[in-house]
Amino acid sequence: MQTSTIEPLKIIIPGEYYDSQIYDGKLYLWGANSSISVLNWNGLVENINIEDNLKLVLKFAIQYGDDLYNNLLFQEPDIKDIILTKFKKLVKNPIEISHNLLINHTVSEKDNPLPFPHADSSIHYKTVYVGSQSGISHFNSNSQLDEFSKIKTKKISDLPVLSLSASHLTLALAAGSEGLFDYYIGEKSNDKQHEPRCINEHNSNFVRWLYPSVFSSSYFDESYFADFKITKKRKNKPRESMISENQPRLLYNTEITREIENLDASIITSEKVEKQPETDTRYFQKLFSVNEIFETFDNNNEKNNQIPKITWGTHDKIYLVKKDHIQLAKCNPTKRNEKQKFIDIGSVELEKTLTEIISADSSFFGIVLEQDDGLLIITSMGQYISLPGEPINWRVFPNSKNYTNQLHVIYEDSIHIYSFNHDFFVNQADKKIGISFGKK
Repeated sequence: MQTSTIEPLKIIIPGEYYDSQIYDGKLYLWGANSSISVLNWNGLVENINIEDNLKLVLKFAIQYGDDLYNNLLFQEPDIKDIILTKFKKLVKNPIEISHNLLINHTVSEKDNPLPFPHADSSIHYKTVYVGSQSGISHFNSNSQLDEFSKIKTKKISDLPVLSLSASHLTLALAAGSEGLFDYYIGEKSNDKQHEPRCINEHNSNFVRWLYPSVFSSSYFDESYFADFKITKKRKNKPRESMISENQPRLLYNTEITREIENLDASIITSEKVEKQPETDTRYFQKLFSVNEIFETFDNNNEKNNQIPKITWGTHDKIYLVKKDHIQLAKCNPTKRNEKQKFIDIGSVELEKTLTEIISADSSFFGIVLEQDDGLLIITSMGQYISLPGEPINWRVFPNSKNYTNQLHVIYEDSIHIYSFNHDFFVNQADKKIGISFGKK
C-alpha cells in the first residue's frame, strides 16, 4: 500500500463570519453582523460540481468522515491504494462555493437570538449551546430543516464562560478566574444538579473531555486533570440490527465483483443514530496537576526542564508543548492505581522552535497550534502544515460522528473548511499525535 501523505481538501465559503458548527447534516454559521444561518450541508455537497469518479471520496471527505474506518472492505490494501489515489486527485484544487450554491442551500438566516459575540459553542443531543461573559444559552436544533426560522432560545446560567465542551449529558465549563465547572444538561432529578457545579476554583481558560474526565488548561495557573468515574444506564437495550458506534461495517449494497474504480455513493451507510442514555452519573475522584502527571516520566534532562508553552488534553492524550518538542501522556481511565492512570508514550521532536502559542486543540487527524502568525497543524502522519494569517476563529470537531476530520478556520472574508483524509491510513494503535480512532 502507498504510504505518502495526503494534503487536506480545502473548501472556501465566502462571507463574514464569527463562528461555525457542523452537526447532523447542517452547517451553522454565525455572521459577523450578529446573524445566524443554517445551511443544508448534505444538499450543498450533492450539488458541488466535481468529476463523477471523485464524488464518493468527496462524500467521505466532508459528509461521512468516520465511514472509512468502519468499513471492512476498505481494510483491503488494494482498495486502500485506490482510495488514496482518488483523495490525492480530489485535493489538487480547492473547492470554492459559489454565491448561488450558498443561497440555494441556506435554510434559514435570521438575527442571532443568542448573546453576541460569544466565547465558545457546542452541539450535544440536538441542542446548540453558547457560552459568553453573560452566561450560557441554548436552542434546540430541530431535525426539520424548514423550522429553523422558529428558533427559541433559553438562558440556563449567568456563569461567565470562556470555553465549553459537551459530553456525557454535561457541559464542561472554563470560567476564567471563577474556575472550572460542569453543568448537567440531561433530564433533571433530585440527585442531579440544577446549577453549574464548581470542580476547582483555580483559573480555567480552556476545557476538553478525556472519557468522563475533563482537562482544564490555564494561561495563569497550572493546568490539571479532573478525574471522574461514571455509571451509565440506558432506557432500552439497542436492537441487534442497530450498528454500534465502533462496530465495523460491511458493504451489503455493493457487489464485490464490481470493478472497484466504479464504487459510488450508494455504499455509504446512513448516519448513525445518537442514543441518549437515561442516566449518566459522574463521580468526582481527584485533581491531578500537570506536574503530577508528567513528573513520573521526567528524566531531569535539559529537554524536560524547558518551560511549557501550553498544555491541553483531549479524549485519550495529554500534550505538553515545549520549545523544541511535545511530551505525551496517554490517559488510562480504568486503572484505580493513580500511577497507572497516565502512560508515558514518549515525545515528538519539533521541526522548528515554536513562537508563543495562543491556543491548541486535537482531533483524530492531528493537533492544531495557533501562533501569532497563523495556524500550525501537525498531522498524525507527522506532516507539518502551516496556514498563514491570523484567524478570527477556528475549531475542530472530535466529538462529532461524521466530521472528525474537519478543521474550520474563519478569516475576515470567508470560512475555510479543511478536510484531512490521511488518518484512515495510519496505524491507530501506534500513533502519537492525534486521537486514536475508537477512543471517542
